This record gives sequence, structure tokens and C-alpha cells, in this order.
Amino acid sequence: MGKIEKIGVVGTGTMGHGIAEVSAFFGYNVVMIDISQDLLDEALQKINNSLKKITSKENVEKIMKRIHTSIDYKDLADADLIIEAVPEKFEVKQKVFEEIDKIAKENAIIATNTSTIPINDLAGITHRKSNFIGIHFMNPPVLMPLVEIILGNETSQKTLDSALDYVRSINKDFVLVKKDVPGFLVNRINTKTFLEAMIMLEEGYKKEDLDLMTRFRLGFPMGFIELMDYVGIDVVYNALNEMIKRGEKLFVPKTLEEMIKQGKLGAKTSSGFYNHPGKIFKKPFLIPNDSMYFVNPGRIIAVAVNEASYLIGNNVSTKDDIEKAMVKGMNWSYGPLYFADHYGIDNILKILDERYNLTKYDIYKIDPHMKEIVGNNLGVKNGKGFFEYTYVRENMGPVSYEKIENYALITIRRPEKLNALNEDVWRNVRILLEKAENDKDIKSVVLTGEGSSFCSGDDIEMMKTWKNSAIAKKWLEELAWPLVNKMINYEKPIIAAVKGYAFGGGMELTLLSDIVISTNNAIFSIPESIIGAFPPIASPLGIYLTDKRIARYALTGDWLNAEQARSLGVVDIIVPQDQLDIAVFEMTNKLAKIPPLSIRAVKKTVNSSKSIFINSLKNSLNELVILADSKDFAEGMSAFIEKRKPRYIGE
Repeated sequence: MGKIEKIGVVGTGTMGHGIAEVSAFFGYNVVMIDISQDLLDEALQKINNSLKKITSKENVEKIMKRIHTSIDYKDLADADLIIEAVPEKFEVKQKVFEEIDKIAKENAIIATNTSTIPINDLAGITHRKSNFIGIHFMNPPVLMPLVEIILGNETSQKTLDSALDYVRSINKDFVLVKKDVPGFLVNRINTKTFLEAMIMLEEGYKKEDLDLMTRFRLGFPMGFIELMDYVGIDVVYNALNEMIKRGEKLFVPKTLEEMIKQGKLGAKTSSGFYNHPGKIFKKPFLIPNDSMYFVNPGRIIAVAVNEASYLIGNNVSTKDDIEKAMVKGMNWSYGPLYFADHYGIDNILKILDERYNLTKYDIYKIDPHMKEIVGNNLGVKNGKGFFEYTYVRENMGPVSYEKIENYALITIRRPEKLNALNEDVWRNVRILLEKAENDKDIKSVVLTGEGSSFCSGDDIEMMKTWKNSAIAKKWLEELAWPLVNKMINYEKPIIAAVKGYAFGGGMELTLLSDIVISTNNAIFSIPESIIGAFPPIASPLGIYLTDKRIARYALTGDWLNAEQARSLGVVDIIVPQDQLDIAVFEMTNKLAKIPPLSIRAVKKTVNSSKSIFINSLKNSLNELVILADSKDFAEGMSAFIEKRKPRYIGE
């Protein structure tokens, strides 16, 4: 197999003319073959227009001179590499390869750009299986930096080496698909994720919310629904059917069937899931909203990870190539395995298990290799999953500290007391906040509670020991104020991850945090007044956050659900219970990408505005100390512990 100098491209649609363009751009002589000169002329015009956007006029002319056209396969006779790029129908490709096989020189490499049809089936059409290989470009070939190289059963090492030389010469990276499986790598994962998006759409999720979740939570450039409009609904439909024909246990959603019948194929027909006037793809204008947090991105990632597990376990691909393929080939923000490690492998497995039990769809059936690959590892939560991560854990009494890559997770660990604040919690949370603040690797801190609740407030058993104001004052000066002051002046963002109860001091911790992510079943309350005390942090700081609206809750102890807490300004983001870990990853990941000086400037300004209330906070905490001397305070503590109705006398 000699040096590749001339390239033949059969088929001049989007992929074909793109492959011809990028090959000519990097110095190859190219001949394009199609069934009519009109199609060839149209392709030349598209190439010319494309080149004008990326290079000078002089270069455009030079490159265009390297591209020739023909409707006669005989003009491929001296090509060193012939790439087929006709529509994804076996019968069409069969005719093309029969013609190529007749005319190509003996040592020519025969390649297919197919995205779904098995390489071995296509190689079998020719009499040169050792020279046959899959070279699958991503769409659009000129811009996308990745190519899939797919081996057939009889592809020779020389053929592979020559194909890799060509791919490198046109400045593309590659992933190697070592076994010929339907859909190869990228489209096996794509098919599952597109199908999952369609399942969610048919379950009643709005297309806009699905696309918002994909864009603004997963961080992909396009949502799955709008992407189907872009690539063509018929393309997705055909890909599904091709894989089903080859034994994959998939199905075509009814919505796709109906759209095919109606001729709604996406931008190419002006209408798909969205409207595209003039048959020009128009990216929907979508603004992030609260409802996108009720679309679980874990469902998309779960089916992708399940497929990735199959590819790894069956030696089709490697972990690194899978990540590279989806990032460089599909513009994902991260690969599926990275997402799984950060969402929590336990959460991914739970999604798959629950969905399979509910639907019996095979895409949710947990791949048997998953256990072999990850064992009992959880991902970043214990430092190892599909990959290894920075992870350090330290227990300090009833509070734990975990360094998880770029953030610190501080967890109150008194689940039997609903994470009530005792002396050790007040002290140790502050100490661990200081530890995180001094660690240059830490970009943000997450504060949460173990078990079903965030924090139920101050431990009444602790408060009952305040026999006089002197004891309460010691608590204030040595424990409460140092933590409050630290949080007010903290240099890094503090995220409160709230679930279950956030009562009393627990709710006040959220007021001292910068960002509050709450599950939709969380309950907030500052009920101290009911038991003869009062909320010393919420009273002054809450007025700053909520105007006067918090006064009602401080006076009455009324409960707030998560939506009410958000309307009050206490909560920022609400997610379903099974998405708290995911939302925490999204926020910490987002903060880690912000320039440190910008974070510092924002925090300095926010802290400065809060510091205006320091005197009010000190006075407010002193009011609690004074109350500790009262008979009503003692009665409230006793009545709460004894589970009886208190008898207050105003003394």
C-alpha cells in the first residue's frame, strides 16, 4: 500500500462534499462521483462557499483546482483511497461498492463513511476485505475534529496504518472501534440518548424543557430534540431501524413514526419538532427556566453509560476513546463516564434499575460488565469510579469533611437527631470551613446533612443546659458567633444542599449561604418563638433578604415548602429528591470554571453588604442570651422535651 495522493469520494451530500473539501484543503487531489452533474455542481458550489469562510480567496482557488467531478466510476481507477458517502441504505451502498470493486486498483483502500451499517456486510460486497475499513466522519466534516476508524474482521494492519496516516494528515483526531458492532461507538450511544429523549417527550415532558436541560444543565451546544431537527428526523428514524434490523433490542417511538408519515423531517422540510422557515435550520431561542430542573439529565447519561459499559466490556472500545468520541465527535461537555462518576454511579444504576422495572425496555437493562468495570466504586464520592479522582475524607466528631476534586463537602452527621446543632457541630463546621478556605484547590464549599434532613436547628438538649444567661453567652461567644462571622466573611462560595427539614438554625445556615439548592420535599421554618426563644440570625439577616416578609415566619413559626422559600428569596434552585447530587455537581462545576479573581470580587461585595448587619446580628444573638434567663425559655425547652403543651407566663 503506497502513499495516499488521490482520493475518490462517492456521494456528494452533506458528508460527501464535506469529506472532499477537507481532503482538498490539506493538499489531496480529489475526484467526486455522483449520479448527475447537477448534484456535483451543487456540491462544488457548497464547497466554494464553505472555503470562503475559512481561508483566503487565493487559497480557495488553489483548493478548488484540486477537486474534480465525474459521473463515471472509471475516474476512480487511480485513486489511492476511495470513501463511500451515499445515503444510509444497504441496497444503495451495495450498488456503489459493486462498481468500486470492479474499477479500483488492487492496492486501493476502500472505505465507508457509514454510521450504522456493519463494516463486514459492506466489505463482503467486495473481493478485497483486507483493504476495507470504516472511516466515519462527524457532521460537518470540515469542522468536527474527530473521525471513527472501524475495523472489519479482515481489515489488515497496513490498511489501518494507511487510514490513520490519512486521518492525521487532515488534522483529525480519531477513535478506534475494534469490533464491527451496529452503530459502532458514537451512534450506538447517540441512538440510545435520542431514544431516551423521545421516551421522555412521549411521557409528557415539553420539548423546550428537554432542550433547556440539555443545553444549560448538561452543557451541550444543542438539545436532543432540536438536534434531531438539525440532522434530520428521517436520519434518526433510519438509524434506529438499521440497528433494529441487526438485532438491537430497540424500538421506534410512535412520535417519530407519525412525523415520518407527515413528512416533518426537520429543517430540511421547514418543519420538525420546531419550525424552520425556508428550510434553514433555526436554533430555537430558549431561556433557562425553573422547569428544566425537573427534567433529570441522569436519565440521558444513564443510557449512555449503560451502552459505554457494553462497548468496554466487549472490547469494542476503551474508556478514553468513548470519552473522546462524545466530547470531540458530538460536542458533549464531558464524556458519559465522567458524568456518571460525578452524578454518582449508585444514582446511575438506580435510574436504570427503576426504569427497567417500570418499562422493561432493554435500553435500561443494566449491562453485566458494569460491575466488573466499576466494582463497588461510586465515582467522585469515594475517589474512584470509571476513573480516579482527588478525594480525601476526614471525620471530626459529628461533622465530616470531604475534598472532592475542586470542592469541599461538609456534612452534619447526626441523622438520629435530624442533624440538630450541638456544641460540636457549631465548632467543627467552622473549623472545617477554615480548612476549605485555606486549600487553594477548593473553589467552593457544599454544606449538607446526612440522612433525610438538612438540619433541624439547635439541639434542645443543648439549649436546656442554659440555666442562665452566662452559659448562653459562652455558647454565643465561643461557638455561635465565630461560625456566623466566618460565614458572613467567607471568601469562597458556600452552597447549602437542602433536603427534608431546614428548621431554626438549619434555615438560618441557608440564609448565611450564597446559593441554596433544595429538594422539592424540603420544609423550612424558624419556629424558635414557639418554644420560648427566637431566631437570632433570621430576624435581622432575613429582613435584608426578604424585606419584611420573613417577620411573619419568625413570629409564628409557620412552615414553608420549597416553593414558598424560593419566593421568599431563601432558596435559589429546586430539584426533585433524586437530583440533589446532580445539581450540586452542576453548581460546583460551574463555579470551578469562573476566574478566581471574579469569584473573590463578587464574594467581597456580597460579604460587605451583609457586614452592614453585623451589629444587628450581635444584638440579636444577645437577645437570645437574655431570653435564656427567662422562665418562659426554660418552660419552652422543658415542654418540647417532655412533648407537652407549654404554659407561658411572660416572665
